[in-house]
Amino acid sequence: MNPGGKGSGPEGFQTQPLNQPPYPAQSPPYPGQAPVATGGYPHPSANVPNYAHPPPPPPYDANSNVIPPAQNASTTYVQVVTSPQVGPDPASMVCPSCTKHVITRLDYETSTKTHIAAGLLCLFICWPCFWIPYVIDSCKNANHYCPNCGAYIGTYRG
Repeated sequence: MNPGGKGSGPEGFQTQPLNQPPYPAQSPPYPGQAPVATGGYPHPSANVPNYAHPPPPPPYDANSNVIPPAQNASTTYVQVVTSPQVGPDPASMVCPSCTKHVITRLDYETSTKTHIAAGLLCLFICWPCFWIPYVIDSCKNANHYCPNCGAYIGTYRG
C-alpha cells in the first residue's frame, strides 16, 4: 500500500520523519546584510529590534458624528388650546381666531345617528317616514363657526 516506499504518506505525499527539525536551516546572509541570529522560533534574538504594536483604535461611538444641540438660556412657553364647549344652539363667546365677541353661526351635518334613525323608521314604524331624521336638526351634528372671520370653533354631537 506504500508504493513510494519509506517516507511517503497516503496518496504519495512526502512526510517528514519525526526526528527532523520542523524548519529548514537558515541560508547564509547576502553580502552587506547583517547575520541573522539563530535565537530560535518563536523567540526573537536580542539584536533584532522589537517593534511595539500600535495602540488600539478608540471605541466606536454612534453619536460621534452628531452635532450637539445649542444650549440656549431662553425659556419656551407652550400654550395649550382647547376647543370651547358648544351646545345645540348658537353660543355667545370670544372667537379664538379673531378674538372678537360673537354669536356663533351653525351649520348642521348629517351623522351616523341620523342614518340609524332613518333606518329604524324604515324597518319598524313606517317606511314612508324615513326622511324625517334628515330634516330635523336635533338628529344632526351642529358645527359652530365664527360669523366674523369664518373660523371653525367646535361641533356639538347631538
